[in-house]
Amino acid sequence: MRSVFKSKGCLALALIATLTFVDAEAQTAPMSRYPWDKRPDFCLQGGAHDAQCLKDDWPTWTLTLGRITALYDSEQFALLERAMHEAVSSKEFFKNGDSPASAVYWAFRRLMPAPETAEYHQQKISRWRAAVPSSAYVAFAEARFLYGSAWNVRGSGLATSVSPESWDLFSMRLQEAEQVLLTSSKTLKRTPIWHNLLLAIALDNPRGQTDADDLFTEAVRRWPRYFELYELRLTRLVPRWGGSWEKVEEFIDRWTGDLSKSEGNSLYARLYVSLRQQGITPDQTSMDWAKMKASFEDFTNRYPSADFKNLYASYACFARDKNAFNAALAKLARNELDKRTWLVGHSYEACMRWAAI
Repeated sequence: MRSVFKSKGCLALALIATLTFVDAEAQTAPMSRYPWDKRPDFCLQGGAHDAQCLKDDWPTWTLTLGRITALYDSEQFALLERAMHEAVSSKEFFKNGDSPASAVYWAFRRLMPAPETAEYHQQKISRWRAAVPSSAYVAFAEARFLYGSAWNVRGSGLATSVSPESWDLFSMRLQEAEQVLLTSSKTLKRTPIWHNLLLAIALDNPRGQTDADDLFTEAVRRWPRYFELYELRLTRLVPRWGGSWEKVEEFIDRWTGDLSKSEGNSLYARLYVSLRQQGITPDQTSMDWAKMKASFEDFTNRYPSADFKNLYASYACFARDKNAFNAALAKLARNELDKRTWLVGHSYEACMRWAAI
């Protein structure tokens, strides 16, 4: 091999060969490793297809939430950026029907609750922005922080307990959060978590630019199986927030029917169960037990989550329906029993005593 090229043609060929080599080297460069990734080092080289190199970064909703939270807490922002993009772009669904995107949303909802969001997140978010200047997702965290801060001012009491000054600050911070989202990257705007948070802001702030009903309709058209959207919209239809149980039933009925091609009638039970997050018990609602029973059957067949099976049995006990209770118990394997998920006042022990089993 000659050490000197004697023509421009040879030099061009050498340059092409060098660039090709660099490209190939870049394609096989090791990827950054997630903290939970314990695979051998060679698996991180591009193109590794060994059986032990198979991975599943988002195996369950709980693990996904925990991993996103850990990356944020440890300020591994480049990895957090990648993880959020992978999770919110995933087309997979967990055993309970939820998506990795839902777990990402809830990770930040728990990190920055509304109210009780801690001020230190503001500095942490600034460090994220500095560490990843081209970040597509830091705006989501910033908007979530502003949303939580707005609720810090308002508090969780009834509207009559909030001073006029607090209402003004609440609205101002919600408008700030809305602007952060509206001016965020196209990448973020194409995700369900962007729509989820913007919907929460729009529902809470009638002074904002965004029409909540229009946004909800558009969001569920794009992500009909992103159930957080329905559950969030439902929270503002209960009597505590100016709605009624008739509106709740009408909403649940309507969307159960609209999603029947993909979800059967399982959405009826899913949405009524979601009201427990607000501390609402079944006796407070206008749920139709005949519909609920049929929906639970479909729900637990489609999504055989242990939580849903336990809830089916507890709801059947609440309704004093022994046939449904026995049907629910038949679905529940011994290792799936989780007494923590049963309704307050209708515990596993109490229901077994009632059923004389």
